Amino acid sequence: MSLPTTRARRVALVCLTPRPDAQELGHLRLPSFGIRRIHAALLGDPDLAGLQVAQIDRRADDLEGYLEEILAFEPDLVGFSIYVWSAPAMIEVARRLRRHRPRLPIVFGGPSARSAFFDLEPYGPAHGYLDAVVEGDGEEIIQDIAKLPSFERTAWESVRGLTLPTETGWFRTERRPQIASLDRIASPYAHGLMPQGGVAYLETFRGCPLSCRFCEWGSKENTKAAFSADYVAGELEAFRRHEAPAVFLLDAGLNLNIGAFRNLRIANQRSGFLKETLFWAEIYPSIVRDEHLAFIEEIGTAYLGVGMQSMDPAVLRLHDRPSDSPRFEAAVRALAAVTNIELQIIAALPGDTPEGFFRTLDYALSLPANVRVYHCLVLPDALLTRSRPEWNIRFDTETMTIRSCEGWSEEAVARTRQELRRRSLAAGGKAGEFWWAFPRREERPSWRRAAGQ
Repeated sequence: MSLPTTRARRVALVCLTPRPDAQELGHLRLPSFGIRRIHAALLGDPDLAGLQVAQIDRRADDLEGYLEEILAFEPDLVGFSIYVWSAPAMIEVARRLRRHRPRLPIVFGGPSARSAFFDLEPYGPAHGYLDAVVEGDGEEIIQDIAKLPSFERTAWESVRGLTLPTETGWFRTERRPQIASLDRIASPYAHGLMPQGGVAYLETFRGCPLSCRFCEWGSKENTKAAFSADYVAGELEAFRRHEAPAVFLLDAGLNLNIGAFRNLRIANQRSGFLKETLFWAEIYPSIVRDEHLAFIEEIGTAYLGVGMQSMDPAVLRLHDRPSDSPRFEAAVRALAAVTNIELQIIAALPGDTPEGFFRTLDYALSLPANVRVYHCLVLPDALLTRSRPEWNIRFDTETMTIRSCEGWSEEAVARTRQELRRRSLAAGGKAGEFWWAFPRREERPSWRRAAGQ
């Protein structure tokens, strides 16, 4: 199938922005970011001048509305971005679209766009509704796809970094190296694609130096690459122009790439914007340094997530999660003296037990921090492909939540969920569909006062 030559090419980018679970964030708006990264990549490529791009984002229950809007745009190519919350709806839209326009090229990307996910029983066969999957960073790949002279099979096979469905399995094209110079990635803020007044998203590096089985945050490859201080400073200034009420750091951890962290600190010293807003980030507790604590004091208002998962070293080892209990507690207390922190633990983690989980919860509640519990998910690039056979994981293929596994019967999972809801609400916390929050019990002193400075 050849692209038209009588009019500008058209690309429809389709996503589903979720509503906050249990309305946790109140009035804050969290716009979709990944799809706008792709949009910015298309706009930022001089070889694609004149390309028309439409972003289509509706409600989960408005599948016909998605279909009508896509068809009305008359695209030459459709890209879907999928996450856990959006995958079932987006796949159904793609199926309906394929029935209406059988030869319209369809590509999927995003954290849930993985061949192992599409092989799950509700979502197969993938070759019936999509042409290609991007199983990684998509900014440069979408540029190559948009430049193809046609969308015949041989054209798809010429693009490095794609996974192509067939009737008998999957075909992977030539491997594409990860983006070495992250500053080449176009900013949705610089292109005016992000909504005014929405929460801002910041990246300072990509990937993760860890490889925990329950987490799909990223790959160990290229984790030393970082966005420059100039790039980050430009983002912060754009956040100010967009009047962002909060900045969410998308990195695996504030302190997991020392070069990226130092670039962020330099950028904020130039801009000062983080002192004007709320800063959310994850931080890895066992490698907290004084420079991290000093940065947090410099910016003032922050909320840091601290991944604890379990207090049982044996459980953490099963999941390839490094643990250092003495340093962990010392880091938690040092962080709690500086800012608001949230200890994050996981219920129904394979290899754990309800008894072990509640010991972890009680210990977490004894520390000077908010506590959040997440129901364990079977995520692509994580437990979906990196589980251990002996864990016998059974899960809901729509929500990806674990139903039962080694150490957890279905009844134990249900009882734990009920008890968590009861405890969190009794403590003045909140309960969502997949999480339970417990507020901290004491006021926070100054870090410098606590350190005698």
